[in-house]
Amino acid sequence: MPDDGEEVLAFPDTQARRLAGVSMRRLRYWEEAGLVVPSIKRRLSEHNTVRLYSYQDLLALLVVSALRTERNMSLQKIRRVVTHLRSRGYQAPLRELKFATVGREIYFQHPDGRWEGDLRPDQIVIVEVILLDPLRLRIDRAAARPAQDAGRVEKRRGVHASAPVFAGTRIRVATVQRYLQQGYRAEAILEAFPDLSLADVEEARRQLVAAS
Repeated sequence: MPDDGEEVLAFPDTQARRLAGVSMRRLRYWEEAGLVVPSIKRRLSEHNTVRLYSYQDLLALLVVSALRTERNMSLQKIRRVVTHLRSRGYQAPLRELKFATVGREIYFQHPDGRWEGDLRPDQIVIVEVILLDPLRLRIDRAAARPAQDAGRVEKRRGVHASAPVFAGTRIRVATVQRYLQQGYRAEAILEAFPDLSLADVEEARRQLVAAS
């Protein structure tokens, strides 16, 4: 079961494709092929569609990337395996099962420990297993806010109508300033916004005093 942090984490497609190390064109193709489809896809206008990849989407994306770009598996073979596993009742096989490769063949391990693939029964299996924990760590590191962003304010196009936000977040400076104006202490604000630091609160306070 994913924890609460995994449930709320969502990456835009630009960040998802950088994390997976693939081009935007390839990311879109995998989406069209039904391999990895973002959990949130909303069309805002004719030329603007927002795509957000959840933690679980990212995990599936990294598995496909490892199979395709690191293990040199064909997209047709990956799709064939995924289609087969879905027919066996797995809703999200790319993140439910352990995968391994032998040469250019893909094998997968069922929850009961059985490996399925094209090997002969008497053949010894020497596999390169795709471990999910390192992939989860890559996602967690990418989601972490860089330390140098603390106390820094920026404006990002398309984020809250380009209103000032704290660097590395989508939290508006004005939101924290309203808390300060209502008498909230820094500790209470940081509890409400765990992605922020004391330096962020103090920067919001400094700008509030400067504007008064």
